[in-house]
Amino acid sequence: MLRVIDLSKVYNGNVVLRGINLEVEGFVGIFGPNGSGKSTLLKIIAGLEKPTCGRIIFEEKDITAMKAEKIARMGISMVFQISRPFKNLSVVENIATPLLLSKSYREAMERAGEICEFVGLNALKEERAEKLSQGELRLLEIGRALAMQPKLLLLDEPFSGLDVENARRVRRILRKIKKEGVSALITAHRMKLLRDLADRSYEMRGGKLAEG
Repeated sequence: MLRVIDLSKVYNGNVVLRGINLEVEGFVGIFGPNGSGKSTLLKIIAGLEKPTCGRIIFEEKDITAMKAEKIARMGISMVFQISRPFKNLSVVENIATPLLLSKSYREAMERAGEICEFVGLNALKEERAEKLSQGELRLLEIGRALAMQPKLLLLDEPFSGLDVENARRVRRILRKIKKEGVSALITAHRMKLLRDLADRSYEMRGGKLAEG
């Protein structure tokens, strides 16, 4: 589905990613400390940043130079570590927003309602996003990403900052997504957070990948 080929990223002489080669099909995990390059890799795949060199192939198409909007339309959605919802909109309206680009208001709200139920936010769908807990915001971010009907999800530290119960909720939803046949690239600080989710995992240190 996705291939990253000899990808490197340099910021002001600082090498952040070094010759990354990676294939993603199913659920793949990357673990490593802060500053190791995990988030940068996800942002480059999503088109939010550009690599210094290397290529990214998605479903046999070279997406390296594509804009983020086009990459999203092709089926790659990113879930950010820090939630950025529309605070004054309800949960269901937040999820419906990206759908309005291709659907009528009624269709968008109907589909958003289905996603609310899928991610476990049905009871809160009329609540404004500003009232949600950290765990609920993470589920909302996942719901917004699912609204784009992705083939591949990029999840940047989905368990970061969550207590045990909310981490379990997120894990439960990710298992449901996996059963739906969606692929995912998930980052985390520690391998144990990915062990029961990822089909295979890699360690990233100093911008390099090694199979974990």
